[in-house]
Amino acid sequence: MVAPVLLLSLVWAAGCPGEVRARVVQDFQECGWFFQNRMPPQGFLGRSRLRVCQRFKNHYHFATLYRTDLRIPVYSAYRYPCSMGESEGYRPSPWFHEPQIDNQNADSDMRSSTKARSTKQAMDGDYQDSGYDRGHLYPFALNDKESATATCTLTNAVPQEHGANVKWYQEVEAVAERLARVCRKSGRSMYLLTGSANPSRTKINNRVVVPRTVWTALCCTVPPDQDQNREPCLGDRAPPEDQDVLEYNRDFSFAFTKEMKPERAATHLTVRELQRKLPVDHLFLGCRGTSDSDERQTFQEVEGLIENKIINPVNNTGSPALRPFGYEATAGTVRSVCTYLVVPGRSAVLALSHGILYLAPVLHGAATVAALLVVNAFSVLIDHPRG
Repeated sequence: MVAPVLLLSLVWAAGCPGEVRARVVQDFQECGWFFQNRMPPQGFLGRSRLRVCQRFKNHYHFATLYRTDLRIPVYSAYRYPCSMGESEGYRPSPWFHEPQIDNQNADSDMRSSTKARSTKQAMDGDYQDSGYDRGHLYPFALNDKESATATCTLTNAVPQEHGANVKWYQEVEAVAERLARVCRKSGRSMYLLTGSANPSRTKINNRVVVPRTVWTALCCTVPPDQDQNREPCLGDRAPPEDQDVLEYNRDFSFAFTKEMKPERAATHLTVRELQRKLPVDHLFLGCRGTSDSDERQTFQEVEGLIENKIINPVNNTGSPALRPFGYEATAGTVRSVCTYLVVPGRSAVLALSHGILYLAPVLHGAATVAALLVVNAFSVLIDHPRG
């Protein structure tokens, strides 16, 4: 009877990954759904690196590769949307740590670092009076409920100057969140990796290394496994996106990097360029924009999304045109007038309509300028009334 019971236990663990009692793992298979195509990045592994399936209240919320010699994460892998748990998210004080890094027999959930001591990982006390923020890799704000709370673990943080931390949010995290919402609005899921690079000689509390660079790479695509029993991030746990979120019905990838000084601006680049900078073999496998043939086109399209421009592909293979908001309204008006205005010589009118449509951007621009002139003239009359 022992063998059947053991077999049944293994089957149960495989079918219910949220109940697997393990955190520091030999591979990421137990939380593989945080990686695109369930394939972790290749090229980061080395000595003093541990794989962590980040577990909090019986759920895996993200995955982290952690360096015990530097006491900072190499990267965290996460998804949008992927909100787990029932209770509302909160920021714990002090932050959590990972007990199994120091004791493989410890409980598998992250725990408060109040009284904990460790030679292999950062503790909350390391950051006290250090002048550095606990800089999230997986951001708190990207998901809600217990998934948000789980981001506040020191295995997901690197020391960041406060000004650089604020700029990182403004220049990267907020932009990545907007792209993640576009991705979801278009029926896809966003896979994200955020990591640290270029360790400096500076250590807070003479223990935790300060990285010079932080980076994020993202891949918007359809998850490979639509079976919700095996794909915990799927489902309706997160609320629907707002009506004003753009829809863009194509896969895409993109990357950011920033030298963590307040005065240094974040850089936009392709995933392939980021891979060469790190350097690693690959971050994603088969995501659009990660191959030489389409990386520049994909990069230009995503820059358009970041600038809040409407992107309408010419066809399934052609390059898309970037059009400003209001263009479609202008073009639609011209199209309606030309189509439904029935006059003798209808074919000539239809031919003329196609030509006029090419002038829609000009008409839209002229209308915008005219409107601005009217507003300015009205303002002058208000500021300088007659009499």
